[in-house]
Parts: sequence; C-alpha cells; structure tokens
Amino acid sequence: MLSSAGQGYCVGKAALYAAACRAHGIPARVGFADVKNHLTTEKLRTSMGTDIFTWHGFTEVHVDGAWRKATPTFNDTLCAKVGVAPLDFDGHTDALLHPFDGEGRAYMQYVNDRGTYHDVPAKFLMREMARDYANMQGEDLSGRDMEREAAER
Repeated sequence: MLSSAGQGYCVGKAALYAAACRAHGIPARVGFADVKNHLTTEKLRTSMGTDIFTWHGFTEVHVDGAWRKATPTFNDTLCAKVGVAPLDFDGHTDALLHPFDGEGRAYMQYVNDRGTYHDVPAKFLMREMARDYANMQGEDLSGRDMEREAAER
C-alpha cells in the first residue's frame, strides 16, 4: 500500500483516494481488475512471472448520480517515462489506464473486472498476491523503483 516514504502501489493509492473523497462527503469505493501491461519492463515481468497485474486497484466515485472510475496509480513523472499522458479525472467520464501509449503501442488492457468493495479486503489480497506472484516470494523488493526501471527499458 503506501509507505512512510510517500510511495506505494495502486491498491493503497485507490484506498487513499476513496478515503479522501469520503472525508469530503463524496461516496467512493475501491474497485479491482486484472490488467495486462504490454509495456512492462523485462525485469518486472521476470520477477512477477507474468505481465498480468492481478487485483489492480482503482477508485469508483459517485458523482451526479453515477459511479465513475478513476485510476490514481501513476504520477506525472512515471507517465512521462513510459510515454503516456497522466490521467485526468473530470468527474463525468471514467479515467482508466490508457490502452495505448503516446506512440500508439498497446499499453494497458483490462482483462478481468473483479468488482468493487467498500473497504480493501487486505487479508484476501495478501493471499491472492502470494499465490499469483509466487515467483516473488522471498525476493528482496527493497530499493525497487518502478520509475527507474521504466527509464531503463
């Protein structure tokens, strides 16, 4: 999720965004989907054993009578390194990960919608991640930096 260093991954960011919305009286919930990252780094793909990111977290926000999806995952500097525009959430249309990068190459593909939850099912997700990413068990992930790896690809 989020660390004291001010960084984290999609689930923590989605939960934080949902909490911030709720704190301001805006109904919000966390959602999950499996996404295929067509441009993931070789290092990450090897480490994970796949290019499918299971249980990718996003946020659904209730605005003007409808639920809208927002993905608060990648910051603008990471977007620049992988060649996509930062997502803009206008409250009226979904803001999901881009299907193509700025050069027209396949980027992110949503392959399985896992639904929405009021709270993050943390223990469940920990079990799922351990199963889905068994290759990463015991791997020292300290010092891993997605932005640095993206710049190296």
